[in-house]
Amino acid sequence: MLVTLVAILCNGQLCLEKVVTTSEQSGITMTACAVHGQIGIADWLAKGPYHAWKLERYKCVLGTYVPKKEA
Repeated sequence: MLVTLVAILCNGQLCLEKVVTTSEQSGITMTACAVHGQIGIADWLAKGPYHAWKLERYKCVLGTYVPKKEA
């Protein structure tokens, strides 16, 4: 089953959803996503263009996830 880790990021009043990884990319399971998702997102934020954004929350979704433009 495909698992998708989704971060909801905010910069001031602007919030958006970004797919961090999927089980196809990283082998993440639903349990690992729920338990260790914040660690993966922190690493992803530090290395990417959203390092100045604040993590509002995250979610683990079964299947393919298409992010909304604004959360």
